[in-house]
Amino acid sequence: MNKKVVIVISALAALIIWYVFMPDDTVQPALVQTQKANKQAVVEKAPDETIEPETEVAASAVDMSPFQLTSTQKAAKVIANNYRETLRYAPYSQPLTVNDVDRLEPNRFIPLTVPTSDMSSTISLSLNKYRFIYPEPIKLVLKGEAVTRAKVIVSIVDEQKILLEKSLAVSEAGAMIELAGKEGFSGDLQLKVMADVAGDPITIVAQAKYEQPSAKLIGLKHTEVNGSDLIMTLSMDVEDAGIYRVRANLYDGAEPLAHLVAKSKLSSGRQELQLKAHQSVLPDKSSDLRLMTFVVERMSSVPGERTRFGESEVTEIPLIDVDLSELSRDPYSPTTKERASLEFLEGMASQKNLQ
Repeated sequence: MNKKVVIVISALAALIIWYVFMPDDTVQPALVQTQKANKQAVVEKAPDETIEPETEVAASAVDMSPFQLTSTQKAAKVIANNYRETLRYAPYSQPLTVNDVDRLEPNRFIPLTVPTSDMSSTISLSLNKYRFIYPEPIKLVLKGEAVTRAKVIVSIVDEQKILLEKSLAVSEAGAMIELAGKEGFSGDLQLKVMADVAGDPITIVAQAKYEQPSAKLIGLKHTEVNGSDLIMTLSMDVEDAGIYRVRANLYDGAEPLAHLVAKSKLSSGRQELQLKAHQSVLPDKSSDLRLMTFVVERMSSVPGERTRFGESEVTEIPLIDVDLSELSRDPYSPTTKERASLEFLEGMASQKNLQ
């Protein structure tokens, strides 16, 4: 595929994403939270990555040859088909399976592993989680043989100031430390671990997020059935007013059913927020529905403002006395904007917008 084709498809994809996901008052499907996307951890002295410069392209300057048109059509068709499949379910209530690891474990830290200098073994660095809320401690574990000395240097990413420097407790299996939470830990933390392994120095750099409290999920207030939705009203204790997004996973016993998301503007103090599960992700009957894996997020409201996270006092909320037979079993009906977005994508796939 030549360079012009790549540019056309990239421009098309950017236009489609902008059109479909323009911000509005409708809650969009939950963004997948992966540590890779957040640059969770990096190994120091890794090979440099080559970043291609961004290219600005004027549409009128692109020669839409038949081959290029066909390639652009295919890209639009794939995106249209994926979006059509997404609209089978409500954006606030997406199906969940055991394979959706990013949603089942949104705060999991992916361990870093590097080889020793003689390539005979490896050293791994792990944290107990990726995102912390003050005053949670950070538990750091360095696994590997022949570690004779190790220390960690904590700082804020892209800043030179060192917040903390401490030695790890060394054992036959490696080294470890538990760092007490501090108010100075705020934002993207860099944890630089320097160790002696069989006489050779090894440095591993991890990243994590450390947040000051913004809001706390207290628990469930009540549940009710409204048409095709099971509505769960949650109680929140908000310290910092703003626009909040709350995510949770709905289970039937041990089986994951749905990833739920709600967005609302909340004032400070005791507030309420409603999660909804559409009938399309619910069984006909169940006596063991429960909410788990809560993520409380204070969204950025102005350019340059950093997204912050809150916490949950509860790890699990059983949904008692829920009668699913009261649900209307009507399929989800896309909103006007969702239907317009799909028509736009289908039009591009059929060349209507490419001529």
